[in-house]
Amino acid sequence: MLRILMTDNRKILILNELDNIAVCLVNMEVGEVIRQDALNLTIQNRIPRGHKVATKAIAKDDGIIKYGERMGHATSDIKIGEHVHTHNVLGDRLSTEQVNMEQKN
Repeated sequence: MLRILMTDNRKILILNELDNIAVCLVNMEVGEVIRQDALNLTIQNRIPRGHKVATKAIAKDDGIIKYGERMGHATSDIKIGEHVHTHNVLGDRLSTEQVNMEQKN
């Protein structure tokens, strides 16, 4: 399937139409313009392959939607075309370490 995507010159993968992020299939450089699947966005920062890019503006505390489901929330405003990762997202699920710590208290 990836071979088909790459021969189609796709640079991002949107997993669900409700998503506000997309997976980068290649390394993205600042200023790169993506015109794909009714999207027209300009990359705002370097984004490594496999990381996510905002396909819609996401306000601080708004949900990060992937697979059509809320996976976390923005810790700051995220512009269209910006890198979406741990520096501006907090997952909604507790990590195993957090759960263990809470159970000890």
